[in-house]
Amino acid sequence: HGLAAECLAVDDKLRVVFAGTAQSADDCIVRDVAYLLEENPSLSVSVVTSDSGLIARCRKAARARGRNGRLDICGSVRFAETVLDEALGADAVDHVSANEDHVAVAKALQVSTERASLKRVRNKRLTKKRRKGTTNDVTASLASLNGLNDKPIKTPDAALEELVSNGATLPQLEAAIRQAGGGLRGREKTWERCVRAAYLHKCLRGKTAAPHKVLDGLAVYVNKLMTSRALAREAVLKTAKRPPRLKVKKRLEPLKQLKQIESVSSKTWPGGWPVDVSVIETPRGAFLPDLVNCSVALVSDTHGFRIDDLPMKGDVLIHAGDFWLDTQNRNRNAKAFEDFDAWLYRQDFTHKIVLRGNHDPVRCEFKASNATYIAAKRQTIDINGLKVYCVPHGSAVSLTKDFKALKELRDADILLTHAPPRGTLDTTYEGNNAGSKALRDAYYNACDDEAPTLWVCGHIHESAGAARVGATTIINAGMANAGRAKRLDRGFVAVGADLAEAPRAPPSPPPVEEVEEELTMVGPALPRLLAVDLGEKTVGVALYDEQGALLDFAAATDEEDGARAVVAAAERCLGGRQATVVVCEGTGRLLADEAFDALSQSGLVACEAPHVINPDEWRAAVLAPRERVNAKKAKHAARLVARQLAGGLEHWREDLTTDAAEA
Repeated sequence: HGLAAECLAVDDKLRVVFAGTAQSADDCIVRDVAYLLEENPSLSVSVVTSDSGLIARCRKAARARGRNGRLDICGSVRFAETVLDEALGADAVDHVSANEDHVAVAKALQVSTERASLKRVRNKRLTKKRRKGTTNDVTASLASLNGLNDKPIKTPDAALEELVSNGATLPQLEAAIRQAGGGLRGREKTWERCVRAAYLHKCLRGKTAAPHKVLDGLAVYVNKLMTSRALAREAVLKTAKRPPRLKVKKRLEPLKQLKQIESVSSKTWPGGWPVDVSVIETPRGAFLPDLVNCSVALVSDTHGFRIDDLPMKGDVLIHAGDFWLDTQNRNRNAKAFEDFDAWLYRQDFTHKIVLRGNHDPVRCEFKASNATYIAAKRQTIDINGLKVYCVPHGSAVSLTKDFKALKELRDADILLTHAPPRGTLDTTYEGNNAGSKALRDAYYNACDDEAPTLWVCGHIHESAGAARVGATTIINAGMANAGRAKRLDRGFVAVGADLAEAPRAPPSPPPVEEVEEELTMVGPALPRLLAVDLGEKTVGVALYDEQGALLDFAAATDEEDGARAVVAAAERCLGGRQATVVVCEGTGRLLADEAFDALSQSGLVACEAPHVINPDEWRAAVLAPRERVNAKKAKHAARLVARQLAGGLEHWREDLTTDAAEA
């Protein structure tokens, strides 16, 4: 310790190094061990300590200089028992009276050392429990010292040095320590050692000794460090433990949505078309101009349904995924796949590429058509210089970290993925964006000046169409209906076909001026309300009179055509009657309109449009708040209420499904 960092002589072969107040004694020990081993290769150094942390630091400093065999560690207890007990005698201090000035300095020194220990505790890497316990001990010690230093001393070390210089003896200072409460608390008694260091510093100051090569070199080194703070800091940093190096990862730039060019809306293709691309829409498909110097036909999301043969021939036929029927019946799945393979065989195209979607199997063989099936790994297909980069379902997660793959993506002419990028042609019928973030970020980070000309995707049926992002035209070629696939609503997309030979749609009729007519009631004289609950698998309907009384209910199911199931259930429920009001709930506005169109064509309703509501509206009016905490409880409560209502019917049926109960 000591007030200043200094190396002083005890005798001809003994020197004492004082650490000073700027750094700890352990730092000085490690620093001097490193210096001695480096400057004197033949020297053996012994360190007397029982501190495991200090031992580890000294051994590390010795290994760094290749002198590990020249370092010896001696335990403090063993050293004291063998050396110190013989050389030192006990000082009798009981008869010495303490001076009040000495006591004040001792109290101030005690408080300052406790505060320093609190600072060290806060800087240590301890567990929360150990840190809390250690901090509580130190703060309790400081609280007990409150009021001891009535005369605050800003620099207790300097005050102690001044007392020693003015002639205060070691027994007097130790008596002052005892009167200030020292000598009992603390294992190391750091502030008591400060007193002993100050007294020793005074005794050794100005003492001369015979020259010694190694010890004088150490003295010059320590005294030089004392005069230069930069050298002292550098010496400590050299021996301090270095933090581990962290691997720098490439950080992607933040991106919310790709910048799209304005598009023109279309009724058949909800995604619309870019304003700078001339498109011809026909009942069988859409025809776009040449983008990649060849004729390409695009289909996607056929889901095992029958596809009409394409009225064109060309270079490349691309299917962007979801060709599998995906039902519980394996025979139906196999038969649908054979029909799809036969359809591919009949199409007059030189190259045929099929990408795996989220409904498709990993292993699949196209024996009839010999089409190229991309199932698991990303790869580039070269077709006479036309590069098609394929990203099957599930392989886009690590795309942003694969720099080789990003280069292939940038150099490709056509990018083929199953899912669209997030924020582009990915809006579901519920209004959510269900595209891939990984594909969006990969495109943004890979494509600056160079980018694919054409991006083919699918997956989101209700966003089929095209959009422009920079120099890339993104086409969602989904052919199935919105939501769960039950039929094909759209045709193919042809890029680069001969537009002169493309079948054109008949010209639209001239607009007819609307004439306001008086509305007349059609159907029965008494109003009847038909409630329709559209579920994923079954459909439930219920019929009410003008007073709100339940007349009848029915349920039906049809996996292939939901509209047909609605008509079948309504016919059973109406029994030759007509409904004047139709209320639909479930799976969005689009399917509600389809169900109403089917009912109108069958002559079962006498109104112009349905009322579409959400589940929360009728649950708030029918169920108690505790019954509609979640969907599961609401369905259970709806079944109980429906049984009570249906109990009064003359013809009770036991086919009360959940959808019929909610209706």
